Amino acid sequence: MIPAKIYEPLPYSYMLAGLVSMAFLPSLFGVLSGGLLFMAGALVWIVRSEHRREDNVFAERKNGPLPFWGYELLPFACLLLALTIFMLPFSQFYYPSAVILLVVGLQLWLTRTMQRRHRSALLE
Repeated sequence: MIPAKIYEPLPYSYMLAGLVSMAFLPSLFGVLSGGLLFMAGALVWIVRSEHRREDNVFAERKNGPLPFWGYELLPFACLLLALTIFMLPFSQFYYPSAVILLVVGLQLWLTRTMQRRHRSALLE
């Protein structure tokens, strides 16, 4: 069993490693590999969050226009797209869109984090 001090920050570590890879390997391969590592961390965060939820997910979940994985990955996709725009040599006119995507992605992620009631990891 992995100690909680190592296990708990793993999704954030994956995402941070992906961002570092995107920043220090500015080639297309570096951005793609960093994006995959970032999305792997996002998937781990989503699966862990769904497993720890205490609120009745199925009673509250309404059928929206997005499927489950599209809905769950939306904040991470916004963040990843914004960071990709900042990392790749696009025109400077794309930067306002990247800032908007970054703010929306962070807002969605923080809102979902605060609205979900989770069991403590130490009780499992």
